[in-house]
Amino acid sequence: VVIELPYVFVQSVVYGFIVYAMIGFEWNVAKVLWFLFFMYFTFLYFTYYGMMAVSVTPNNHISTIVSSAFYSVWNLFSGFVIPRPVSFK
Repeated sequence: VVIELPYVFVQSVVYGFIVYAMIGFEWNVAKVLWFLFFMYFTFLYFTYYGMMAVSVTPNNHISTIVSSAFYSVWNLFSGFVIPRPVSFK
């Protein structure tokens, strides 16, 4: 479990900077660090949930089915599908 911490950190920093630049958020140190903080812990709980699903189910096939159901629900309610507000000017 501990070995995942630096690996996920590097992964979240690389992914975070690419996504942050592509989204076009304001380049403020505090905002970038908050974004990286949330990306890091989001990647960690997805990774640890996958490890838990593999350890509590009898084989990899059942863990894939169980984890894919939870991942779908998490992605559905994560806020990525919220549309931008339309401004009528």
